[in-house]
Order: sequence, then structure tokens, then C-alpha cells
Amino acid sequence: EALGMDDDDSKVKSLAETIHKKTEGNPFFMLIFLRSLYDEKLLQYNFGVMKWTWDEDAVNSKIVTENVASVLVNKMNRLQEETQRMLMVA
Repeated sequence: EALGMDDDDSKVKSLAETIHKKTEGNPFFMLIFLRSLYDEKLLQYNFGVMKWTWDEDAVNSKIVTENVASVLVNKMNRLQEETQRMLMVA
């Protein structure tokens, strides 16, 4: 329902199962994983049809890290170079 996919429960269920399996149900990693899908445009809101869309194959092949430090390093590596330099100085 939250994904606006009332007419395609099987697709949502498949996404939920994939996320649960990849994160082992850990709520922190679920949020990080969902955010990374969104940041990498693998999960997007399609305003034309008013639904969330995703690439099931890309989601299934995405690797989830179990290390919080790795998650933060990956996020920091996606920042602009100037922002990265500022963080190094801080």
C-alpha cells in the first residue's frame, strides 16, 4: 500500500522478501539498503503512474555490507570531492 502497488502484490512481496533476505531482517541495514537503492536510482518514484518502480534484477544482484563502517565509507565516497576534503580536515 505504501508503495502504491495495490494491483501488484506479488511484485511488492518479492521486493520485501529480497530486502529481508539480504539484510537478514536487520532494520538498520534495511533502511541503509533501501536508501542505497534509491540513491543509485534502482528504486524510483514514477510520477507518471504514481507508483514506485524498481529493477528486480539489479536489486537482487546488489550486495549488502554487514559492516557499518563500510556503509559510511561508501556514502562518503559518493559525496562531492570538495565535501570529502572538508570532512578529512574536520
